[in-house]
Amino acid sequence: MLWVVALWCSFYGLAVCADVTVPDRRKDQFPTSAGHLIAPLPYSYPGIGDGFFLLGNISNIRQTTADFLGMYVAGDAGGYILQLDEAPIIDRRLYARLYYQDINKAVVNQYDTRGIKGSDKYDYNLLEATLALNKTIDLNLTFYDRRLNFLFTHTQSEVEIKAIRDYNGDLITELSEPYHGEDSNQILGVSIDLTDDYLDPLRGTRFSLNYQDWPAEQADDPSYYVLTYTMSLYLPLLETDTLVLNYFQSDAHVTKQGNTNPADIRAELGYDCDPGDSACLESEQYMVDNFIKERTNGSAAKLGGKDRLRSYPQGRYDGGHSAFVGVEYRMNFKQEMTPFNYLFWKDVRTGLQLALFGELGSVSETPGQLWDETRYSYGAGVRLVAASGSVYRADVAKGDEGTEVTVFFFYPW
Repeated sequence: MLWVVALWCSFYGLAVCADVTVPDRRKDQFPTSAGHLIAPLPYSYPGIGDGFFLLGNISNIRQTTADFLGMYVAGDAGGYILQLDEAPIIDRRLYARLYYQDINKAVVNQYDTRGIKGSDKYDYNLLEATLALNKTIDLNLTFYDRRLNFLFTHTQSEVEIKAIRDYNGDLITELSEPYHGEDSNQILGVSIDLTDDYLDPLRGTRFSLNYQDWPAEQADDPSYYVLTYTMSLYLPLLETDTLVLNYFQSDAHVTKQGNTNPADIRAELGYDCDPGDSACLESEQYMVDNFIKERTNGSAAKLGGKDRLRSYPQGRYDGGHSAFVGVEYRMNFKQEMTPFNYLFWKDVRTGLQLALFGELGSVSETPGQLWDETRYSYGAGVRLVAASGSVYRADVAKGDEGTEVTVFFFYPW
């Protein structure tokens, strides 16, 4: 905690030197300009497979801040996602987000080892899921033109796994009974935003702290909480460019260890391997080891995916502690109000950016091992900033395990 405070003071001191401590807001922080995007898009993702999803996004419904997102997923993965975001309960004060995910078919990566040391690109199995259900509600209480924000989140999740395959897709074992897992957690968060814009900051500083509670759902489960800190500094350069510095740290604190008896975990998993089936036994042992580590140390926020270490698959690195530092140079080419309407895509462009970025992250089971081993990403992306409050982005990132492409909404940090 002292390290995080010292780092924040360093960030804040740099901001003071750059004279960007508390800039005025550039524009309205509660945009209501209408926009929409409706498009079928293909996907090809390691561990997920190939297919397409039909995306529908409507921004600022009926001249409010409320946004609706619907996504139908078909192909190797199947199901749908619904989200209502920024729905005003008290205008300019209290907002809600409702998220519902019902995936009935998916194959996802399960890496053999937690942490970073000794982990190889192909050291994973594929979990064949028949259910991935997620229900989330967020409440965001905001003050002072979104400069001070309080967050409450409640999430319930269910997952069901019926088979384990190797990274090539060959069957390792069909579980005697599908593995069924459930969990719920709550987040309490606070953020201080001293930038010139909540959605598209060009200068200023930002700090957030989240407390996430993971209570034991069953007698064998651990109980722990996760503290996550995020600090960002936005430095204006040249006439319109911005240099972004970001530090992120997440730490799990176990209050009650779960059952780490290997025999009990094997019975819980239900692999039912033949004594001579080395591939099945090896996969089972990796899962048992990961269960033991998670029930001993908890799980902090993972690295990899659309926000941190973008050259790695989503959730690539897992452990009891994680940390990340990133730098992004955003070049602003257009700063103007330009309406566009392509039938399936309607909005008002207010900015067009090219971003160059570099990232470094570390994951470990204990705090003392953090930063002993690291992984990196670097790359470039383009962003279209819209008056509706959306930021459409596409990033290409490269690291020591290859290249990943991310197409998503909003900035990474």
